[in-house]
Amino acid sequence: MKNTDKENTAKSVSRKRKLKYGALAAALAAVVIALVILGNAMLTSFISNSVRYTDLTNSQIYTISETAKEYLKQIKAPITIKFAVPKDTVASNSQLFMVYVTATQFARLSKDEDKNDEIPDIKVEFFDSYKYPAQFEKYKKLASGEWASTNVIIESTYENEDGSEASYPLVYALSAFFSTSSSSGSSTVVGYNGERRFLLAFLQLAGIEQPVVSFTTGHGEPIGASLNDETNEYYAFMSMFEEFGFKIQYVDLSREELDPDCRLVIILDPQRDFIGKDLASIDGTSEIDRIAAFVADHGSLMVFCGPTGAEYTNLGHYLEEWGVKIQTKYTVEDKTNAIGNDYTFSVKYTTEGLGASVQKNYRNLRTVFTQAAPVQIIFTEKENNSMNITSSFRTSSDAAAYASETDVLKPANIGTPDGFDLFVVSSKLKYENNEDYYSYVLTCGSPQMLKYVTSPVFANRGILNVLITRIPLLKIPVDLDYKALENYRLSADDSQVRAWTVVLAAAIPTVVLVAGTVVVVRRKRK
Repeated sequence: MKNTDKENTAKSVSRKRKLKYGALAAALAAVVIALVILGNAMLTSFISNSVRYTDLTNSQIYTISETAKEYLKQIKAPITIKFAVPKDTVASNSQLFMVYVTATQFARLSKDEDKNDEIPDIKVEFFDSYKYPAQFEKYKKLASGEWASTNVIIESTYENEDGSEASYPLVYALSAFFSTSSSSGSSTVVGYNGERRFLLAFLQLAGIEQPVVSFTTGHGEPIGASLNDETNEYYAFMSMFEEFGFKIQYVDLSREELDPDCRLVIILDPQRDFIGKDLASIDGTSEIDRIAAFVADHGSLMVFCGPTGAEYTNLGHYLEEWGVKIQTKYTVEDKTNAIGNDYTFSVKYTTEGLGASVQKNYRNLRTVFTQAAPVQIIFTEKENNSMNITSSFRTSSDAAAYASETDVLKPANIGTPDGFDLFVVSSKLKYENNEDYYSYVLTCGSPQMLKYVTSPVFANRGILNVLITRIPLLKIPVDLDYKALENYRLSADDSQVRAWTVVLAAAIPTVVLVAGTVVVVRRKRK
């Protein structure tokens, strides 16, 4: 009987001990879970309200550069960035969330880091364009295409002469903040240009000059009637200028003057010659005269002309004044560096002079040319007019250029035995009011090389970006290009998969088993 009482007492004590430990463990687990949930909520709220993010991306996608900060100092009027959806729904769209983070970084910059009050006040607001459509009527009229809730509005307020307040908004589609690459009829997002897009909008709202790039027409240039014309073969290249904040214009120099804000004229794949002095235009001024006057007044010119077989007497005479001649009768074949076919090839980089400085940061990548004509350098410099002519790219020394089976050029035939020059930069220095001013003329024998600007594999885009930054008298951030997006997908090879399988299938259960054994042993000892 006594033994039974002792056994019952022992069982009762054991049950109480188990209940005590069980209750304690449950209570502790509940407290830990509650603390984790509360801590996560508090941290999320703090980050959201104080707009604090740490940029851990390799390309610093969300970091505002020092270049951008310097441009911001040109702006005085306050700026508001408006999202057409409530704040709590922004994160539902990954691309819109990226734009939101950049917007908040600009806002934080204007509040927390602007100790000397040099940067305008920038704030971020949220609305619901579907719930309150009347608020967005004025913005919908400014949107290109159908209104979308992912549109971003950038607005600046200013004071009229009568003291009343007015605002000037800009509306951007979400796609305007990203750069895409097109291949086989489909496009892929390859870069994020949020910093540059916001900055260009801020400068435009502040009335900072929007420079013009003029593309010539009237000579069979295959660029359509506008940038988005479906017959425009060079849309990708031309849209680069729009991304950089240029205003794109088409100009018929036989009938029109260049815009006073024009900073760059581009002759892109003409099929016929330009009107020269011997055949004046309607108002008595030749196209070549207009180009010459523009370049002489600190303007810059880019000429992309390939092996058309046509004669360009007037344009050719003007380019010879800049030390170059495009051999448009001949098509370059470079079997040594061929990519796919003998008329598409990678080029050699030069290492000296202005031409080499254009590509020096991209020599780890290939630059590709196709359907190219040789560019002959007639002279390298003229001391009397401070002119300098240097090449950026050459073919291999084994290349040949063909007009027919019997009419063949070798590099040595036009003075460059180590290869044909294909991309030549000429510069001229001019002194005015004790200041230096440069004019630039780029001569390229392959318009087709521009069609590779969407490919991240080649350096074509980067090199053209550098050329654009050399344009004198620009007040827009052309030195800010898009930031490459990174691949965050998890990937593993077979050995890594086996290793993680062992960890998940064996190691973790082993740790749990050991911990459980320790707990059981310690309880029994008590």
